[in-house]
Amino acid sequence: MTVLQLQKDLAEEIEKILANMRFKDPAGKMAPMRAYCQDIPKRRQTIRKGALMPEEEETEEDPYPFCIVKAESGGMFSGAQSVSVMLILAVFNDEEQNQGQQELLNAMHKIAERFIRDPVLQGKHRLDQEAGIGWLLDDEDRYPYFAGGMTMKWETFFVEKEDRYV
Repeated sequence: MTVLQLQKDLAEEIEKILANMRFKDPAGKMAPMRAYCQDIPKRRQTIRKGALMPEEEETEEDPYPFCIVKAESGGMFSGAQSVSVMLILAVFNDEEQNQGQQELLNAMHKIAERFIRDPVLQGKHRLDQEAGIGWLLDDEDRYPYFAGGMTMKWETFFVEKEDRYV
């Protein structure tokens, strides 16, 4: 399996895991977490006569809440591939209680719980449980935007060496 397939499968699974959780978006609506492979989509900006038109910058939907499934590094060996993945989760929370990090911790707990219970993803990828699942929170005050990350190491099937004498 390719790294891209792992990313797609993991993004789909993240959305399933967090399907029952709703997070506030910048428009004030409650929305599900959306997962993207490698990065969030770029925003379109209208440029006229060499100048950015600020009133047209905000025409596209703000991506919050989101999860980025980012492939960081990997290696290939006999019949398998090892891939280090970083999940970057981000939420918007403008409530006075300032609970954005708690929302992130709850989401990360649900994700970790799913893969610790069953480390296999779609029968094609396996979480390296010995490597564990790491997590971190952004310690900068970026209210009302909050971000955190999770690190995971996956094993996925790869090309096996051909035996020409069989």
